[in-house]
Amino acid sequence: MALIVTGKIELATAYAIKTTVDNYAHDAFRMAITGTNGKSTTSHLLYTIFNDCGFKTYTNTDAESEGNTLIDPRVAVELVDYVESEGKMDAISLEVSEVQGWDDRIMKDHAYQMISALNTDVSIITNASADHMNLVESFDDLLNEIGGAARALLDDDKKSLLVLNYDDENIRRMGEIVHGHDNITLMYFGEYFDDNELSICYRENDAIYANGHVYIEYDDLPFTSKHFIQDIMAAIAVCVYKKLDRETVVESLRNYKALSRRFIKLRDNPVVIDDFAHNPSGIKLTIENGAKLGDRLFVVDAIRGCRGDDINRQIAEALVESLKNEEDYTLLLTCSRDVVNNLNTVLDSELDIFTRVLDDNSIEYVLFDNLEDSLLEAMKLADKKDVVLLLGAQGMDPASKLLEKNNII
Repeated sequence: MALIVTGKIELATAYAIKTTVDNYAHDAFRMAITGTNGKSTTSHLLYTIFNDCGFKTYTNTDAESEGNTLIDPRVAVELVDYVESEGKMDAISLEVSEVQGWDDRIMKDHAYQMISALNTDVSIITNASADHMNLVESFDDLLNEIGGAARALLDDDKKSLLVLNYDDENIRRMGEIVHGHDNITLMYFGEYFDDNELSICYRENDAIYANGHVYIEYDDLPFTSKHFIQDIMAAIAVCVYKKLDRETVVESLRNYKALSRRFIKLRDNPVVIDDFAHNPSGIKLTIENGAKLGDRLFVVDAIRGCRGDDINRQIAEALVESLKNEEDYTLLLTCSRDVVNNLNTVLDSELDIFTRVLDDNSIEYVLFDNLEDSLLEAMKLADKKDVVLLLGAQGMDPASKLLEKNNII
């Protein structure tokens, strides 16, 4: 038995990852993905594509909201188990939290430490928006934490790849971190414009292009909402860099099945969409895309418990911004007290700040203590041509099971 004694658990985790990879997967192609939104989908896309291309691939991404953390050495154990089961490991697609900690205590340089321990061949940074703000002093501090994914590439002289979201100005500037390092290839992805020459770009309703050539047609995309397309572009950047067979990659994307709670349609008539929208940008994107799917809009949002007043204020402000221009909407809030544990219970201060923002901006809502009651009310009110959006993190995770229990899906 290996015994590690440390004052900081993340140091033990980083040591465990490094030791395990060095001993069990030293030849594996290693990919690390971080950012506020899209980490899970991008890492799972790469996992799926590499598997379909014949690589024995491990990922730490799963369908559970809290299953992808690197706080404990779970990944190191799973890496060993994978090799013992499969015989070898050709590729690793590792999702890394952009910020990690608990209460108001940050695990400083978490992304840098974990990605450096992995000694990654690829770092992908998806985007940056307000989340986990209870752990950092400012948004600049958040960007510094996220930028650790780029700084980790400077630890080694080997050839590596940095993939950045060009549409996010803050992420775009992180290219400066690796400027002058010829061993690091820099690839941007983003929307197509006449005057930009991005490695990977998307032309609306047309295709995703790689180095100026069509890579995948619009009709072959598994999903066409903005945030999914960005995740697909990030994955394609790695495929181009690795020179994977394009036809195999396109076929893999064409047949791709999304992770649970990533803009998943649970039923038609009314349309019910379940999405892990747990921060302001996620809320805005999901409402923007979901509102187009029905006549009237019903939003059921689970308030984030034990995550601090700041993030709940910002989510409430995102709801205000998204709903103020909607002509016909119904907002139902839930504390999900019937399904959450003590680590996710909505505190009085969090509920107060959330509702105060809505009240101050004249956004009408109905508040429920229990998730099940909020879901049943939404389904009772919605007609066949409407759309119901189920938004939130841990407090909304059991929604599909509750709908099944009540024979709604």
